[in-house]
Amino acid sequence: MSAADENSYQPRPIRFLGIEAVAGWRIKCYGISDRARQPDGEVIDAAVTQAVSVVSATGTDSGVHGVGFVVAHETAEHCLTQVHWWERSATLVQRRFSSTRDSAHTFREVRSQTMGSVWDLAVVSYERGAWVRHVLANSTGPDLAAYLDDGFSGLV
Repeated sequence: MSAADENSYQPRPIRFLGIEAVAGWRIKCYGISDRARQPDGEVIDAAVTQAVSVVSATGTDSGVHGVGFVVAHETAEHCLTQVHWWERSATLVQRRFSSTRDSAHTFREVRSQTMGSVWDLAVVSYERGAWVRHVLANSTGPDLAAYLDDGFSGLV
């Protein structure tokens, strides 16, 4: 990739793909692609499988709400998966994984200080707002169902 390519910004579609309920967890699923309207189904399935594996190992102790979100981000070279979940009242935990386009199911954990791309961070920002609206600042008390129903789709 040339420096010019690296510095050129092209909006990408972000799609809220629904909720996966498994092992006592409810996970909001998002897809981002630089190639299509949403990532390939195989990429999405692999990201959800990875998220389920991560949160299932995390458990649902008293500080974990059993809700979170996963972002499947398909680029020309890689499949990136970010798994996020809420702990305590206002803490978001993240684990990141990457695979090549050729082997979308073979993830390796990303252990760098990188937080995510501008497209990934749009989802994180939206989810932060939804968490504040429906859980932390809700005058009638935390509403996890409303949080889960509040998903974002758009061009970012």
